[in-house]
Amino acid sequence: MRVASRLGGWSVSVAIPVMAALTVYPSNRLTAQVSLHVAAGARYSSTLVHDSIVAPFDLRPTVAPTLAVTVLEETRGTWTPDVTADISWSGLRRHDSGGGSTRINSLATLAVTVGLRRQLRAGVSARVGVGALKYLPGDATGIFRDGSGVAVLGAAAVDWAPPAAARRGLALTVRYDAHRFLTTALKTAGFTEPHLVHRVAVGLRARLGAP
Repeated sequence: MRVASRLGGWSVSVAIPVMAALTVYPSNRLTAQVSLHVAAGARYSSTLVHDSIVAPFDLRPTVAPTLAVTVLEETRGTWTPDVTADISWSGLRRHDSGGGSTRINSLATLAVTVGLRRQLRAGVSARVGVGALKYLPGDATGIFRDGSGVAVLGAAAVDWAPPAAARRGLALTVRYDAHRFLTTALKTAGFTEPHLVHRVAVGLRARLGAP
């Protein structure tokens, strides 16, 4: 419930400027040059924290369902600009060196990136982007007891659309991003260097309104 309420606040914060922009942006330009894409799939995230108190352990999110929405400007240039909002939901688990694991929290992530996309060959396109990521824990305890801050995010993606899928506006998408993770609670506990976190998502992307 806490995650849902926080996401609601973020949704309002994002929706207000987007609605304002759509109001002042010419509708004929939106229709002619902008397309909307939705991608759904699953995401793997690497370890957030590695430490050793009595025995080594890792804190790592579970494999998470993910949803991404992309607004793509249909330009004739080599590079096509876009904006992507990405959200995923998972559990946060402690993995001990002996092989056991324990769920300690629920965890959502919200990321927004601005990117450039380029067609590499027929049916294959690549994207690079940069943006920001926010962790939204279910409970503000443990490593999140003093907040999580906002991390700078670098992202890349490859989309593959065979002819039959392309006619329906569908494509297989593989997305990768990376950021550095360090919270105030971890700093208080003596952690001085942020941990590099890698995330990989695989899913199906669909263009809304495609024939």
